[in-house]
Amino acid sequence: IARLSTHADFRRRGVAEAIRRELVAWEVKGSGIAALSFTRVGGEEIRKAVGYELDHPHYVGTLDAFLFRYVVRPFIRQVYPRCAQPRLIPADWSPKFWQKGPANTPLTVPPPKGTQNAPIRILEACFVGQTNAPIHIGYPKPYHSGLYLLPQDMSNKVLEAKKQLWCKAGWLTHSDAAFLAANILAHKSHGRMVVEEIVRRFPFVIVDELQDTGWFLGRAIETILSVKTVRGLLVGDPDQAIFEFNGARPDLFDRFSKLPDALELSLVTTRRCCGPVCRVAEHLSQSRRRIAQAEGHTGRAILLSYSDFVGEVNGLRAHLHKRSSSTHFRMVARLRNTVDALLCRQGNDMPALGSAPLNHMHRAVTQYRLGQQTKALADARAALELPAFDQEGIRDEELKETGIEPFAWKQLAVECLFAANEELLGETLFDWGQRTGAMICDRIKQFSATTNVALNVHTIRKPSKKHKTSTRDGYLFKPLPVTPDSPGLSVQTVHSVKGETHDLTVLVCPPVDRVSRCPSRIWWSDDPADLEERRIAFVAMTRSKGDFILCVSSECLGRLKTARPAFIQCFECTTIADFITDQGGSTALLSETEASTLCAIGGHG
Repeated sequence: IARLSTHADFRRRGVAEAIRRELVAWEVKGSGIAALSFTRVGGEEIRKAVGYELDHPHYVGTLDAFLFRYVVRPFIRQVYPRCAQPRLIPADWSPKFWQKGPANTPLTVPPPKGTQNAPIRILEACFVGQTNAPIHIGYPKPYHSGLYLLPQDMSNKVLEAKKQLWCKAGWLTHSDAAFLAANILAHKSHGRMVVEEIVRRFPFVIVDELQDTGWFLGRAIETILSVKTVRGLLVGDPDQAIFEFNGARPDLFDRFSKLPDALELSLVTTRRCCGPVCRVAEHLSQSRRRIAQAEGHTGRAILLSYSDFVGEVNGLRAHLHKRSSSTHFRMVARLRNTVDALLCRQGNDMPALGSAPLNHMHRAVTQYRLGQQTKALADARAALELPAFDQEGIRDEELKETGIEPFAWKQLAVECLFAANEELLGETLFDWGQRTGAMICDRIKQFSATTNVALNVHTIRKPSKKHKTSTRDGYLFKPLPVTPDSPGLSVQTVHSVKGETHDLTVLVCPPVDRVSRCPSRIWWSDDPADLEERRIAFVAMTRSKGDFILCVSSECLGRLKTARPAFIQCFECTTIADFITDQGGSTALLSETEASTLCAIGGHG
């Protein structure tokens, strides 16, 4: 077992080379290599690095999908006979907003009596660890990243509610699947048989992005690799652990280094970043390691300051677009509201309409306008499923059993979404809700009549009267129009570009409303709650194989000069205005054909 603590580009080349060498002499009939990654992007990058598709008997994909496919789905009924046929609920289908499971199975746990806390949504609760018998469950922090541990009595209630959902509906989140896989593999009666079958099928297991796996994912991997006949290659970088909101544990490396015959390799050479970028990144490395630069890569580290956040940063974006031969930029944000601010999007926070189907459809319209089509379809379907089936999350198999073709149901959801997206002059939220609710019910009834499927459509409650004067226009996102002078942008988060490589990365830190949230403080904070912010900044900084530009407010620059002079000395410093007007505004790789990327990170937008 080897741990490779280095940049993703180098790690994946190493993984690809290991796979190619194994395949040259692979003679284990009916068995294959399992190349697993925490994210879909990671799996795709492994395929690209290998150079061709790995078909049966090999497997390349996410660790979650692997455990669900080869452990949970085939063996859960043997270990837990009361569980229904398992179904993995995709995270991007917004399950946290669902109200009802099958047969009115509750999806929330009431808060403790005498408190003002909101109910706990069990599909958001994550398994984060176990100490002897007690199982620890985390829950997303309101308005912040990361998780907080639920009190043990509340964890027990959430666990019982999850078990009820597993037994009645088989609904599993990715965290649930990891928890069940770990317990199936460690089961006293059946675990050994399951492990032996996995090892027989995959005698060589590769896990990339190990730093992003949670406690129970790590436990499942450890159980498999404890078998003497299996070989493993574990790769990752603790400095790039940025999925703590899903229960990720960057300290898991220590668990695997203690396995018998484990060999730990610490690699410090990047195949992506130039020297100046490496020097910048070293300041944010929690392991405080030196990073050797990639051979043949040149670039600069530039720090630009601004006074007018939106105006000057958008001016920089337009300037880079004009000077680059690329016609498309992508903007990546730490927080969604930072992206909205940079794109000058209009729209207030999600209104509480007092009607779950209408809330679903309003979210669907918002996601559609943000270009997030999968989430938009998921929310639109949920808006139809509640009045039609009295629950959300209907599977295609269940639709077929009712006599409904899944494609036709999806088409109905899209048609309703387009109708709900339509804007009427002066329409209030109340009027929109009344119109949309009636439209959904009418479309479902028409669909039922034309398909000869008996659906008892429930009436959708109208929005509360307080919305009679609230103009809907103020709650709609309106992206800026794309013109020849303004590049089209696909907005992403820093998490979305994890594993990618850019020619130019511009990391934009928006102004903050509290000094304690300033990069000069939070990136070097020893508070455990702030460590992920530091790692997110590290990930954003190490995406570029050419130039790296850091944009901060003039106030932040002043604090950095006082508190972090060594960090500032790694950069060529100027203002955005001077950078644009000066001939030095041309960066080393602006003539490259690949798209540059703008990253916005930190702050509160």
